[in-house]
Amino acid sequence: MAKNKGFTTAPDYARQQESIRKAKGNPNKNIHHKRKNSNYGGVDRQAQKSSARMEQQNRRRESIFDMTPALRIVFFVLLAIVLVLMILGMNTYRGNALVSYLSSLFTGVTCCFLAYTAFSNKRKGKTASTFQTVLMWGLAGLGVLYGGAGIMGLFSLLRG
Repeated sequence: MAKNKGFTTAPDYARQQESIRKAKGNPNKNIHHKRKNSNYGGVDRQAQKSSARMEQQNRRRESIFDMTPALRIVFFVLLAIVLVLMILGMNTYRGNALVSYLSSLFTGVTCCFLAYTAFSNKRKGKTASTFQTVLMWGLAGLGVLYGGAGIMGLFSLLRG
């Protein structure tokens, strides 16, 4: 025989709705972890995202050739002088020793200027990779080589 325990002729709608609600579970349960920028579990996700973004920007900007705006102007002026002297030495004043020695001198000065900014930034506490260190010393060597050649050439022109 079947159990008819609790069966009535008229259904109890309130009890039926409550049992349906219990079967579904609480729809508001654990909704707080799904909200954007919520602080669930003691972790501030927004602060982590902003700090990671700032760290990435700082890492991208870090360079051994960081210059102030005044030093950038000096660098671009030196670079423009070198380019103008090299173009003139190749076209208009082909074979002119004075233009050749001046372009060599200004190339050396530009290389020494870049090496100076790199060494001064390293002294300020910025770390340089092995490649950057080799680049600094290479620029210093080229600057001395080209600058010395330009100065010796100009002295030889002045002598005789």
